[in-house]
Amino acid sequence: MLLLALGLRLGWGLSRPSAIDARLPDQREYLQLAENLLRHGRLVMDHDRFGPVRAYRMPGYPLFLALCGASVTAARMAQAVIDASVVLAVYLVARRWLSAPTALLASLATALNPFQIYFAALILSETLFTAMLAWGTALLAWRPGFLWGGIVLALAVHVRPSAVFLPLAMGYCAVFATHSAEMRRRRGWLRLPVGAGMLLLTAAALTPWWLRNLNVLESWVWLTTNGGITRYDGFNPDATGASDQSFLDTAVAAPAYSLNELARDRYFADLASSYIRETWQDDPARLLKLTLAKLARTWSPMPLSAEFGGRALYRWIALSWCVPLFALALVGLCRRELPRPARALLVAPALYFTVIHAMSVGSLRYRVPAEPLLSVLAAAGATAILPAIAEGLRRVAGRRVSVKASGNDQSPQQPADAGNGGEQGEAQRNAAGERP
Repeated sequence: MLLLALGLRLGWGLSRPSAIDARLPDQREYLQLAENLLRHGRLVMDHDRFGPVRAYRMPGYPLFLALCGASVTAARMAQAVIDASVVLAVYLVARRWLSAPTALLASLATALNPFQIYFAALILSETLFTAMLAWGTALLAWRPGFLWGGIVLALAVHVRPSAVFLPLAMGYCAVFATHSAEMRRRRGWLRLPVGAGMLLLTAAALTPWWLRNLNVLESWVWLTTNGGITRYDGFNPDATGASDQSFLDTAVAAPAYSLNELARDRYFADLASSYIRETWQDDPARLLKLTLAKLARTWSPMPLSAEFGGRALYRWIALSWCVPLFALALVGLCRRELPRPARALLVAPALYFTVIHAMSVGSLRYRVPAEPLLSVLAAAGATAILPAIAEGLRRVAGRRVSVKASGNDQSPQQPADAGNGGEQGEAQRNAAGERP
C-alpha cells in the first residue's frame, strides 16, 4: 500500500513541468520565502503590491522548502514521501478501533485519494499539514498522556495558522475516544488537564515565532499579518465565498498602500468587521447566503474555480471519488462500528475547518487535510453496509433460482378422473339421498 501511494505521487509529481503553476500564486510566495531564508537568513518576501513583508506567512512551510534547497523538484519528491506516510498513519488510526481488513481499506482509500496525489505536486502547505494532522491523530490515539500528539498538532500551526485551536479540539475528543483503564494506567507522571495541556503546548510551539516578530516588527504578531486581508476577502460588498483579492486594486484599498505591514493588517480587519456589523443590521440574509456559499465551496465534490472546474476530466475524477467517500463516511458516522467518541475524533477536523472557513473564504483545498480521517469513517461505513448488500443480492439470486426450478418441475396434467366426472356426481347425489 505504501509503495502504491509513493509510486502514484512520485509519478504525478515528476510528470509535472518544473515551473510552478501561475494560477496558484501562493506557490511563488512560499518559494520566495524559502530562497530568502537560504540566501539571506531572513523570512521576508516582496509582496507584488505592498513591497517587503516579514510576517505575511507562517514559517513552517518555507522552512520545509528551504530544507529542500528551494527546489521545486526536490520539494515534490519530499512531499510524495511525506504524503505516502499518511497511508500508514491512517492504518494506525483505523486499527485503534477497527479490524485489520477495515484498516487496510481506509489505507487504500488514502493511497488512491486524487486530491492528495494532486496537491503533493504543488508548492503549497496542504501536503505537509495533512501529514502532521494524520500523525498527530495517530499519536493521540495510541500514546498515553497526549503529549506527543499534542506537540505534533501544535507545531502544525506553523504550517497552517487557521489550525491554532485545532490541538485543543482534538485533545478533548481524544480524551473520550481513548478512555480506558489501560490508557489511564499507562499515562505518565505529567497529568495536566487536556485543555490546559494543549493550550500550553500550542503557546510553547508559537513562542519563538512571537519573539521573532517582536524583535523584527517591534510588535506582537500572534500568527500572520495576512489575516486582515483574508478576512476582508471573505466579507466585503463583492464577496462570493471564493477568494478574489481584486479589491486590492480598487479605491477601498488605496489607503493601505501608505501603511506599514501591521497597520495594513488592522485596516483590512476593521473593514471586514464594519461590513459584517452593517450587513447584519441591514441585510442579515446576505450574510447567511455568503456563509452557505462558503460551505458549498469547501465541500463541493468537484472543483468550482474557472481554472480547474472547467476541465471535464477533473470534474469526473473528483465526482467519482468524493460522492462515494462522503456517502460512506456519513454511513460510518451514523453506524456503531466505531465508538461514538472515536467518530467525534475523526470528524473533528472536518467540522473545525468548516467553521473556520465559513468565517473567511471557501475552497475544497481547505478540506483536503481532513479527508484521510474521513477515509477511516468511510471504511467503517463500507464494512457496515457491504455485508448487507451482499446478503440482499444472495437472497434475490436465490429467489430467482427457486422460481425457475419450480417452473421447470410443473407440467400440465389431466385429472385421473376427468372422464368419469358424471359417475362421481351421481355417487355424491346417491349418498346425499340416503339421508332421511
